Amino acid sequence: MRGILRQLVLLAVVVLAGCSSATAPRFDQTGVPPIPAGMARVYLYRAFEPYQSLAYVPVFLNRVDIGAVGPGKVLFRDVTPGTYTIEAKSEGLWPDQTKTVALGAGQTVYAKLESFRGLDPTANVPEPQTTFVVVLIAPEIAEREMGELLLETKASASASAALADMRARQD
Repeated sequence: MRGILRQLVLLAVVVLAGCSSATAPRFDQTGVPPIPAGMARVYLYRAFEPYQSLAYVPVFLNRVDIGAVGPGKVLFRDVTPGTYTIEAKSEGLWPDQTKTVALGAGQTVYAKLESFRGLDPTANVPEPQTTFVVVLIAPEIAEREMGELLLETKASASASAALADMRARQD
């Protein structure tokens, strides 16, 4: 009887292990291609903070929508050298909420999106709001923080078209 019970338990463990869904690879396990010649790279990432916002946050370079970053995700875009204002869509305001960077060919910038939950101070009744702030992070710290996050590989068609349009205007 005990032998049959052990076999059933072992079978259940094997079946359940086979049913578990595979997750996307961590950022440090993916092969991110090198920066194309004559381009610069912008990394945007968010830590997984389940008590903050779980929504995907639209991000912008020079007011052009380049995609959205979810909690625990990394997004990168290759851009032509130039000056870029990095911002995230935010319900609330915060001092120095956006960041402006100048990028040359082959350069990389790391921008972390921090979120703060709070109440809208302008509302007549308390309404929750989430404020997103762009924080520039040193490469060695950013690479360590991004390592355990998941790479966001899908870019919306509108974001791809907007980036192509931005590149064409800079040429």
